[in-house]
Amino acid sequence: MKWFEDLYNRQIYFDLYAEQDTLLAKSEVENILNLIPLHTGQTILDVGCGYGRHAVEFAKRGFLVTGIDLAPKQIEAAKRRAKEAGVGIHFILGDARKMEFREEFEIVLSLFLTFGFFEEETENQMMLDRMAGALRPNGVLLMDLWNREKMIRDFSPLQVEEHPDGIQIEKRWEFDAWNGRLDWENEVTFPDGIKESWKHSVRAYTLVELKRMYEDAGLRLEKVYGDFQGNVYTLESQQMILLARKTV
Repeated sequence: MKWFEDLYNRQIYFDLYAEQDTLLAKSEVENILNLIPLHTGQTILDVGCGYGRHAVEFAKRGFLVTGIDLAPKQIEAAKRRAKEAGVGIHFILGDARKMEFREEFEIVLSLFLTFGFFEEETENQMMLDRMAGALRPNGVLLMDLWNREKMIRDFSPLQVEEHPDGIQIEKRWEFDAWNGRLDWENEVTFPDGIKESWKHSVRAYTLVELKRMYEDAGLRLEKVYGDFQGNVYTLESQQMILLARKTV
């Protein structure tokens, strides 16, 4: 089983991150609407939608949203969230590498580091190709990634997070320079001493690598931001927000 098939179907993921991530999603959606001139009624595909935190916020604002994710528990939670919010969203349990949409959406989103999971470069390119294929001509792809340059320069093999509720999270990091991947293991210690752990592994792309991949997918990279507030991308930026357009 791949790490993402394990983690995103675990209850601990929801317990640790759901409330915090939901609040963050509201501000991120507002900022995205400032970065891209969108209007009510446009079609959006949220790739790696998880439990629907961004999809629901867009639907509340009048967009026609489809979300896809390969984790059954995430899709189940997304459907519940949409129902509670009183919005209609088409959620699909599926693999982004196998999407068969053909020029159906005006905007495609890949948010919260949902690109670069797959070990084979061809698989990540396939996912990008499928996202591009889902876009209408002149459609926009917005992708949210870590800034590799910042991550590597500030690399620390051990990070410890102390939460107010007594939970401690240890993150042990490794950088696989040969394959350009960031690998890390999270170990959570609960106040009662019970521990739970899981692993991550993400391809950390350079901007130059992504530009080439975009071109191969028929996308033109137009802007790169350092965050959702629209600040200029620099080596000090925590994020790399890429805005690309499908070439006609």
